Amino acid sequence: MDAEVPLSTSAVVRPAPALVDGAFPPGAVEVRDADGETLALEVQPSGWQVPETNIPNGSEVRRTPDGPWHPLQLGGWSGRVDSADGGVLRGWAQNDEAPSRAVTVVALVQGQPVACAVTDGEGRFQLRLPATVVKAPRAGRAVIVIAGSDFVLDQGRVPVGASQGLASPAPLARRSTSNPVIAIKISTPNLKEAPFWGDYHFANSLTAAFARIGLLARVDTEDSWYSKSNVEDVVLTIRGRHQVKLDPGRINLMWLISHPDRIPDPEFATYDHVAVASDVYARTLREAGLADAKVLHQATDATLFGAVDPAAERLPACLFVGNSRREYRTMVKWCRQQDIPLELYGGGWDGVLPPGAVRAASVANADLPECYGSHLLLLNDHWDSMRGNGFLSNRLFDGSATGTPILTDPVAGLEDVFGDTIAQTGDPETFADKIRDCLANPAPWLARAAQARATVLGAHTFDHRAASLAGLIGLSFAKDPDVAQHAAQAVPR
Repeated sequence: MDAEVPLSTSAVVRPAPALVDGAFPPGAVEVRDADGETLALEVQPSGWQVPETNIPNGSEVRRTPDGPWHPLQLGGWSGRVDSADGGVLRGWAQNDEAPSRAVTVVALVQGQPVACAVTDGEGRFQLRLPATVVKAPRAGRAVIVIAGSDFVLDQGRVPVGASQGLASPAPLARRSTSNPVIAIKISTPNLKEAPFWGDYHFANSLTAAFARIGLLARVDTEDSWYSKSNVEDVVLTIRGRHQVKLDPGRINLMWLISHPDRIPDPEFATYDHVAVASDVYARTLREAGLADAKVLHQATDATLFGAVDPAAERLPACLFVGNSRREYRTMVKWCRQQDIPLELYGGGWDGVLPPGAVRAASVANADLPECYGSHLLLLNDHWDSMRGNGFLSNRLFDGSATGTPILTDPVAGLEDVFGDTIAQTGDPETFADKIRDCLANPAPWLARAAQARATVLGAHTFDHRAASLAGLIGLSFAKDPDVAQHAAQAVPR
């Protein structure tokens, strides 16, 4: 692709803060106003941001320091992809403020331009996608935009690649609204079983956080994923056991928080945005070609776990909350082998442990904060696929929010988030030594836990995650300024 193809600003959100497509490397995007004054840029999790200002109409933008300037117009565009056949897209596009002026239509794949076409005298265009895109081994999407605009063409998210080939885009079912409805899809089977599923409480906390920034969200258990009575503009999949069948007319986001081994590679390309709860796995996806994979670690509900008094009296014992998973979980086994005082809550332990070893079969989610905060040490472990791929357990965030010391199995990437505030152990001798040290000399353990609490409440709550997701929604809805503005107000500054 020629480096001088006009820059698409399909990810511009207006008014303040205005976002410019984060696919470009640092220093490679420059914006100036009509008087030639450069607008300062800074990097935010959602992309390039012009702080505390609008990008006024009449501004210009360029991709390289020596490249040409291109006019930037926010709003006042229209267009549509009418057909897609054998890699050739046909449709129309125009600048509504200057209908007779030719415009450049650009195809973006993973944020990068791959093809362009100029409209004829009647505003029609014919755009041919490269064979490397049409026949790519992975399914994906070409997003069709107008250069120098904030506009994505109607029917402008075109599936490409893999065995599906290139088909005409499906009709858009998205409503025109200034307040999009976000449907959070979880793998919890139904509402009856929901109270016993962590994903359900996770999604409810996220829904409440969305509400606090003025965004409407709901939680769909698996039995209601495809209910015809549901209204939804954005689908946010908290990826669990089963794959969600997506409507390309929606804005589709995946938040992968566990079990990366269950996701077939082509599934990632079916989403507008993919966020993963692991720095390690995000790098893996980027190296595999998913260049815009975002990192969104798991989080805590500060209104619950952050409300615990970390200075409250604590029982001098370990706490383990978890079902048996039909196995003798390692940390529970080590506690019993080493005669370590253990308070155990969870189901499925019948036949694994003797009667009386379990305090209760479950702990209500509303009671977990007090349960964590009343013990001197919280034990935590990970599934093998999570541990090796750097997916930090939600319990690390919830427990830390209560100021409770934590001992966990080794997990990649832990220090990147928590530093040395959470202890790790992988063998029974070290495990026993650390526990006895904590129970006998709790002060330094509680001091490190206080640091972990500050880390979590300062950057890893559902309010932080809702704001980041709102930024992604704003990018996807950039062609609808009202929606984009509503979502952009929540982007972290």
